[in-house]
Amino acid sequence: MARETGIETLSYAVRPVVVLHHFGAVSLVLGLLSLVPLLFIFIAQEWQHVVPYGLTTASLLLAGGLLSRLPVGGDIQRNEALVVVVLVFVVASLAFALAMAGRDLPFIDAWFEAVSGITTTGLSTIRDIESGPRSVIFTAAWLQWVGGLGIMVLGFALLFGQGINAKRLAGVLDEQTSLIGGTRAHARIVISVYLVLTLAGIAAIRLAGADGYDAVVLGLAAVSTGGYAPYNTSLAGLDGAIQATTLALACGGALGMTLYYRLWRRDWRRSLLDSELHALWLSAAAISAGVAWSLWQVGYGGWGACLRAAGLTALSAQTTSGFAVLPVASLDAPAKLLLVLGMLVGGGIGSTAGGIKLLRALVLMHLIHWWIRQSRLPQHAEHPLRFLGRNWTDAQLVELLLVVLLYLLTVAASWLVFLWYGYAPMDALFEVVSATGTVGLSTGVTGPELAAPLKLVLCLDMLLGRLEFLAVLVFAAPRTWFGPRLAIASNYGNSE
Repeated sequence: MARETGIETLSYAVRPVVVLHHFGAVSLVLGLLSLVPLLFIFIAQEWQHVVPYGLTTASLLLAGGLLSRLPVGGDIQRNEALVVVVLVFVVASLAFALAMAGRDLPFIDAWFEAVSGITTTGLSTIRDIESGPRSVIFTAAWLQWVGGLGIMVLGFALLFGQGINAKRLAGVLDEQTSLIGGTRAHARIVISVYLVLTLAGIAAIRLAGADGYDAVVLGLAAVSTGGYAPYNTSLAGLDGAIQATTLALACGGALGMTLYYRLWRRDWRRSLLDSELHALWLSAAAISAGVAWSLWQVGYGGWGACLRAAGLTALSAQTTSGFAVLPVASLDAPAKLLLVLGMLVGGGIGSTAGGIKLLRALVLMHLIHWWIRQSRLPQHAEHPLRFLGRNWTDAQLVELLLVVLLYLLTVAASWLVFLWYGYAPMDALFEVVSATGTVGLSTGVTGPELAAPLKLVLCLDMLLGRLEFLAVLVFAAPRTWFGPRLAIASNYGNSE
């Protein structure tokens, strides 16, 4: 066996009891959140779902209560925090899949719906949504809302205060945390903004003409950029006011929490000059123009109708909300490719949107420009890596480039699997990017007839895209589980 390096001798495997303790804490939150779909079942009087949903809720509360009482101490390791994150998403999706599965919905499809929900994707294998149980539709939209809010922020930040454990588990040790403050302050701001956007959005959609149930489902799915609609054709065929209001709410969800914090602090100048805000609108405008041209070429309608349909579709792709206002399968290859590019980039850092994220795309562009400028300087000249108003370290740029690389490799590998099954190249690429970007737009590839292995590929894509790869890679690494472990300290309360 190769000699271990100094760094390897300082690495530690996860401690199962620590992982289970923190996983149990979040299970309690999940159990409480699952009371909402259970309450909806009673309102909708769909009594056949009471037992499975009740068992799911009881199981989460019981497991959470028992595991969270395990005695642990000291700070949680980063690899332990990442393992907990993966466990939460996987177990939550499996738990709700067991509740949603039934005679008309096989377990593999139920798990697909649950993964699509918790990752805020919106892809669905259900063809006839309108005739299905309302509880399944509501649960999917509710899971999107919970996934968009961030189980980690809601659970860990509130349960564990402002210690290093809360920060690692909430996943907010980044630019947002340093700007907003401690983890609890971050959680309060995120939850407050999220609730205000949700309630205002539901009210606006209701005023636009939707009935109460539809307004709630669309509001939950839009603010989370999940895109789950209670109609077989998504937003197509609905009143234009409902379409525009729903996608306007999705735009609000696709903007990072940092922007809302600046607005709350009345920092108007920095808010209006926000790079991601400008990039979102410029990218959506460019994609809209290209899609509108394609629609006009195939005789979709006049320029007004083409621009309107293209604009809403481009916003749906760019915000990764995934609402469809026209049949995506009917678009030509250039239009689909433009939407693929929008879905690849996605929304803002710290938002509910998926994709590579606008900030990473902007950094890549600036990095390329820096590289070109570097070639014009003397060999030993210093040219600092400063752009977008901040200095960038080598470690930050390496991490950024790795995320982008892994994103593209995941898309490529999944695309090859679909090609091997015989799907058209552009449709297969569109579907894979939609899943990995947690978008939900579909060319019709996703459905109940899709082969089970391909459904599993899309589920993995959705989880990888939502968790941004590192957590899943750490979870799968053997050294995460095998090797020396730190002792569990007894002064757990003092470590916070």
